[in-house]
Amino acid sequence: MRSYLSSPISESQRRSLRSEATFIGSHEAGLSFRPVFGDDAPFKGVGRSYGMFRGVENYLAVIVDPTFPNAMERAGYCAEQWVVEAVKLGLGTCFVGGTFSASHVDTFVEVYEKIPFVVAFGHPDEKRTSFVARLASNMAHRKHRLPRDFFDGDDAAYDEACSNITWLPQALEAVACAPSALNKQPVRLKAVHAEDGWTVSAHTLDPNKYAIELGIAKFNVAFAVKGVWDWGENGLFFPE
Repeated sequence: MRSYLSSPISESQRRSLRSEATFIGSHEAGLSFRPVFGDDAPFKGVGRSYGMFRGVENYLAVIVDPTFPNAMERAGYCAEQWVVEAVKLGLGTCFVGGTFSASHVDTFVEVYEKIPFVVAFGHPDEKRTSFVARLASNMAHRKHRLPRDFFDGDDAAYDEACSNITWLPQALEAVACAPSALNKQPVRLKAVHAEDGWTVSAHTLDPNKYAIELGIAKFNVAFAVKGVWDWGENGLFFPE
């Protein structure tokens, strides 16, 4: 459960969130990010899947024109970029894919555009969230995954990769911490011996389902290690 206080988002916070959304939209073709404040309509009466919400009144509407190349992957990447700004402002966030009503999102959408997910945000209810987080942790204990689990390869391949890619553990930790619009962890890194040396590629367990998650994980790696990615499944990472 994600719980938020009813405290309003300050005007300075709103300006920063809008500015980051505008910056992304002006640099990424086919994407439009619009923060919406004081509206809980997309979450009312929605209780299926993992998402249970309390006090959600603010969200980032992620509007995508799917005809652009790698649109969903880039949407995930840039939404995680926006989340970093929100967290810097002291706000809590949550990617929401299957547990909101797109038809109730308070923003204009062209007939050719889609809203594949939103990002709920607000002032986190620390007291309630801390209890729920502990409960969820206990329930999910058997499913806990280590960074090593996100490497595609056997132990020999992993040991060889770590000896040649010093930042690999950091990159795997970033993937392990990546949020998801569908509450999945489908992204894996694979060691690649490229022309310029060793690096990693990224892929998902199902290319038809997890382009958003691929983008989110790629941003986390680029943010933690510093570098740039090729878009798409099996895209290569180029560290700075």
